[in-house]
Amino acid sequence: MLAISGGTDSLAMAYLVGKLNRWLQRPFEVSAIHVRLDADGLSDGLPDATVHWLRSRGLEVIEVEGRLDGSEELPLDCFACARARRRTLLEAAEAHGAKRVALGHHADDVVETWLLSLMYTGNAEAIPPVRTYFESAVTIVRPLYELQRRELVRLARLADFPEPIARCRREDEARRERVREALSALGRDQNLVRRQLYWAAVRQYEESEGHD
Repeated sequence: MLAISGGTDSLAMAYLVGKLNRWLQRPFEVSAIHVRLDADGLSDGLPDATVHWLRSRGLEVIEVEGRLDGSEELPLDCFACARARRRTLLEAAEAHGAKRVALGHHADDVVETWLLSLMYTGNAEAIPPVRTYFESAVTIVRPLYELQRRELVRLARLADFPEPIARCRREDEARRERVREALSALGRDQNLVRRQLYWAAVRQYEESEGHD
């Protein structure tokens, strides 16, 4: 299952996975899943143009309502929204018999999340490229883990992706946006700093998982 938000990152993932699947002698069974949830609760589904584009790439499109556990208050903050989305995705994957759920996080997400965790909690926590749930019944994978945001934006332009849906209205209020602005202020040093932070996050993840 490919988790599709309707933004550039998840559409790039659908495009690339679809390309790969056509080359395989034994293709994966792949579907696209969209969780209807935003800061205000249940949201609209994917635009018709996006659904048509996904289906043209051979993907079954599944839309599910985000499941809240009753403890959240609206509007949802970013942490509560992400937690509810992940819970809904995992439950939907198990219900549909999917053993893998792919998310569209890329290298810049890895950097920003690691830096946010370090700055605001004092504990550097990296986004893992792979993580299992339900006693390994479902695995979350991030196939864009090593790609940069600018590469995906360029791909979207060259491959004529459908118009991405509007970003969450709370995103500009989030700490993540301030981290992006701080990194952008580094000017010509930004790429170097992002690269060093990326490898720091990867090393921290590998050490936490006991990898060599």
